[in-house]
Amino acid sequence: MEFNGNLPNIIHLDINSCFATIEQQANPLLHDKPVVVCAYTTPFGCILAVSVTAKKLGIKTGMRVMDAKKIYPKIITLLPDPAKYRFVHKKIFKILKNYSVKVIPKSIDEFVFALPLKVEPYKVSLEIKEKIKKDVGEYITISIGISTNRYLAKVASNLIKPDGLSEINKSNYLDVYSKLKLTDLTGIKIGNSVRLRMYGIKTVLDFYNAPVWKLRLVFGGIVGLYWFRRVHGFEIDSFRSKRGMIGNSYAPPPNMANEASSIISKLCEKTGFRLRNYNLKASGVHLALQDRNGNFWHMSRKLKRDIFETSDINFEIKNLFKFSPIKTNFRNIAISTFSFNKLNNLQLEIFEDSQKRKNLTTAIDQINKKWGLYTIHAGSINMDSKVVQDRISFGQF
Repeated sequence: MEFNGNLPNIIHLDINSCFATIEQQANPLLHDKPVVVCAYTTPFGCILAVSVTAKKLGIKTGMRVMDAKKIYPKIITLLPDPAKYRFVHKKIFKILKNYSVKVIPKSIDEFVFALPLKVEPYKVSLEIKEKIKKDVGEYITISIGISTNRYLAKVASNLIKPDGLSEINKSNYLDVYSKLKLTDLTGIKIGNSVRLRMYGIKTVLDFYNAPVWKLRLVFGGIVGLYWFRRVHGFEIDSFRSKRGMIGNSYAPPPNMANEASSIISKLCEKTGFRLRNYNLKASGVHLALQDRNGNFWHMSRKLKRDIFETSDINFEIKNLFKFSPIKTNFRNIAISTFSFNKLNNLQLEIFEDSQKRKNLTTAIDQINKKWGLYTIHAGSINMDSKVVQDRISFGQF
């Protein structure tokens, strides 16, 4: 199969060093300084975002603050300000909707969209960059990738950072592939690269030239065919926004590492609010726990009914918690919901009025949306403002 010969019209846009760059945009005194945004500014706080200047020093996302300070003792540490990041996200989203009716936010800092075939994607991309600098902030840079499918557009967006603009098409794909390592491809981590090498696929060009039958052996069944078509520039990924799960996680500081019940309750409150905001109900719940000794445990459960109320989510998650061998000293607590159906399709119940429950929950959500989450809440939830601060969660931006 030859590489897709269609004109590239898929664009992937990525905000460079998102949280850190937005903080620098908001405060000119931070321009060109080594800045990190971290869950906590204490030594064991996890770094969530790294400014371009800090990256050049070797500081990376996922490091602990104390490790970053070993590299550069004067590193500037900031706590997250999600309201700022959502504000920038919405402003960029508004700009992009002027160019396409198919703009899909993939995360707080990534968008993918298809352009009409008659417009020139490179010219449009330059125009978008200028509009963002003018209307959002001159210090905010973005990297844009253009290709014939979503996957290669994302790969192209990673070719030049920061402030890049790259295209992968029928004319240059061989040159681009020859300069990449297998692990430069989105979704190909060390484990997959080892499996590919076991089958004689050592480079990205080998990957491109591998027959379907060999990729089926590497990845198993239909997945091998999907990879074959992806690297040949054909679209196989749905262009709809797919929400696999909606949830929240929290990394408590040491002085709150044993407050599991309060943390879970508030995570359930936030998750339920977001679930209903998307007009969804869920029939699956998941809980994942990690302690400060490195132990990890998780469990999921498929329910016999759909749930949407915070109290039901809280009940099911705490049932899972009973099975956990980890009860104290938490480094991270994460909950999520999955297997969604539309909330307006309510099943009638014999002993309860499900529509009345939905109406009551909707009224509470409207009050909380206007006056702030937790304005009205279950009496059992600990309302200490320091427990579960606002964070950018998965399934919500």
